Amino acid sequence: MKSLKISIINQKGEVTGEKVVTAAIFAVESSPVLISREVKSFLANQRKARAKAKTRSEVVGSGAKIWRQKGTGRARHGDRQAPIFVGGGVAHGPTGKQNYKQKPNKKMGQKAIFSILSEKLREKKLFLLDDIPFKKTKEAHLFLQEVRKTLNTKEKITFLLADNEGLKRYLNNLTDIFVLGVKSLNPYSLLKTDFLFLTKQALGELEKWFDFAHHYELVEGMAGTTEKENDASES
Repeated sequence: MKSLKISIINQKGEVTGEKVVTAAIFAVESSPVLISREVKSFLANQRKARAKAKTRSEVVGSGAKIWRQKGTGRARHGDRQAPIFVGGGVAHGPTGKQNYKQKPNKKMGQKAIFSILSEKLREKKLFLLDDIPFKKTKEAHLFLQEVRKTLNTKEKITFLLADNEGLKRYLNNLTDIFVLGVKSLNPYSLLKTDFLFLTKQALGELEKWFDFAHHYELVEGMAGTTEKENDASES
């Protein structure tokens, strides 16, 4: 199998070399259905219940009976706060307490993220930053200008950083970029990006994330096999 390589970009926005990357992260088959499901789950978890309709008991008004019970030829009613009347309460309306939260599957979320990263690499829209090419906001701005010339793009550029990197401080003052952290990474934010730049620390965190998840999966599988063997021996 051909080794996967990611291009390295220097301070001038020039490609200076390549680095071999993990196929388990950057050679994942694209899965639009999985990505769509994870994006919907992410957006649902950001949603807050803001709509609120008053019920019959919450509408302010007189509690007097609007007409007598019998003899009018009309349907019997109590007060005017009934849902059938204009200005009355709403039956089965939004309460403002709806819970739209969805519990995402960690493995599926990870696969969706790796799938998007793999697609970025295949499209040559994923790059690795050479050892922190800038240390000031002005230098970061100049770097972006050079990169835009090299890539011939006006789209927003996204930087993927390790969570403890001071690089974020220089980038936050720029308005035409996105800054993402590895631990807060999600499919929705990745899909909004065009070109993606990783730092070496961020790449290391991604590889650690995969190694941890893979190790946990192996341990979980071994535990399940042991339980089955114990059950078989007892029977």
